[in-house]
Formats: sequence, structure tokens, C-alpha cells
Amino acid sequence: MKKTNKYRKRTGWPVILLLLMLPAFAFGQGQETEVTGIDQERIEELQTRAMDRGYSEEQLAMILEPALQMAGQNLPAELLLQKAMEGVAKGIPARQMVPVLQNIQRGTEVMVPVINQWVERDEVSQMLERSEERFDRELLRQEMLKVSSKAISQQVGPELVQDILNTLTEQGVIQNSRPSSVIAAIGIMPDIPSIGEQPDIAKGVLVRAVQSGFSASEMQRLPGAMNMAQRRSQLPAAAVIEGVSQQMQGGVPAAEILQNLFNGNIGGGPPGNVPRGLENRPGRGQGNSGSN
Repeated sequence: MKKTNKYRKRTGWPVILLLLMLPAFAFGQGQETEVTGIDQERIEELQTRAMDRGYSEEQLAMILEPALQMAGQNLPAELLLQKAMEGVAKGIPARQMVPVLQNIQRGTEVMVPVINQWVERDEVSQMLERSEERFDRELLRQEMLKVSSKAISQQVGPELVQDILNTLTEQGVIQNSRPSSVIAAIGIMPDIPSIGEQPDIAKGVLVRAVQSGFSASEMQRLPGAMNMAQRRSQLPAAAVIEGVSQQMQGGVPAAEILQNLFNGNIGGGPPGNVPRGLENRPGRGQGNSGSN
């Protein structure tokens, strides 16, 4: 009771009215809080920081509204709260923050029917049944909505996200995959080199990474390793992706692929090794002109 009174005192009527618009379960405890994607303590933290930075109650209500609306629809709101926290920390005016938050909200809503349909597929059921990871269908749905909405907010088209998910299921990749690896693959989409210019090539390397057994942590290291390989080999991004794909197809373990990339060996093997057919690829820098 003491915490509730303190919360009401600091919050003020505009935010209280927004909270009352939501179903009671949106602010439950334990598992319910996780499933709805809302965290009351996170909201209180945002509220405290906003007040300390001089935001009015009305401005705070504007900032919170997209996240609270999503929570009321049983959609994950953590990304919006994170963006709001970042905006408040930088002192960005509420009128500038709200369109960004609404864009993330729209991106999540676009992915809802896609993810809802995907998690009901037989292949996904088989993955969940065989995996030792503690994922049920609803938790997988929430996590996939989080990473896909984040990808869309970073200029990845929703069609590409859907295409990758369909490819993973239709090619029989995910039945024996880890749910966390599939989530991580979607999560790193914005960081894959050339994904905007050559989405099909980028899609191929993500699908192969899941198929090759990359763990979630290995998947998260892949974009950085590819960027390092590109700098050291001075090859175009597409050539690096092709070299990575060749290593995956050759059965090279994920840890070894990552080490090769960090060393600048996009084809594996000795330092400076370049996959066959890429030696004279246009756009290659002069630093490794003697390698082949």
C-alpha cells in the first residue's frame, strides 16, 4: 500500500488515467508481467527520470501511451520503454519522441499476424517439443515480436522478416534448431552487412547459420565478426557473406567460423585465404592484393 500511495503521488492524474485504461492483468506480478511485456517498476523508473528532467505529467503521459496500449493488447512493450528511457536521458522533447515510439508500435502490430501464424506451424511445434530450452508457444511469440519489431524499427522490411521465417520452416531447418537461435537470427538482421542492398544474400547466411547450429551467443557475434573480416580482407560485404556461407556449407564449426572471420580469413584456412572465385572481385582493396 505504501508503494502504491507513493506511486500515485508522483504520477499525477494523466498517467493514472492511462494506467486505468488497461486490463488489470497488464500490471500483474511474476509470469503475468513477463507475458504482457510490461514492467511496472520500469514505468516508475521512467516516470522518476522524466520528472527529474523536467517533463510535465502530460508529456510523460504522451510518452507512455504507445507502450501502455501495446501492453493492453498483450504485446511486448519493452522496446518502447527502452527507447523512451533513452529519449528522456537525452532530453528529447516528447513531441519528437512520440512519432518514433508510434513507429515501433506500428511495426510490432504489422508483425502480429505474421508471428501468430508462424508459431502455430507444425515445424515450430516440433522445434519446441524437441528443444531442451524452456520455451512455450506464448513465450516464443513474445520474443519473436520483440526482435522482429526491433528489426523493422531499424529499416528492415517486414516482408524480409517473414521471408526468412518461411524459409526456415519450409526448408526443414527449424525442427532441430534451438528457439533461442532462431530468435537471435531475427535479432541480428539489421546488423548483417549489405542486408539493405542485397537482402537475398543476407537472408541466405542467416538461414545457414541456424542450420549450421549457431547458438544464440554465436549468432549475436556473427555481425561483428563479419564486419571485422570485411575490414581485414578489404573485400565487399557480399564477398564476405559468400565466404561465410561457403564455410557453413563446408561444415566448419560455428566457433571456428567466428575465429576465422575475426582473423580476416573469410574462407577459412591460412591467413589471407579468399574463397575461390572471389580473388579478383571488384571493390577489393589494395591491402591484400597479393593474397589468393
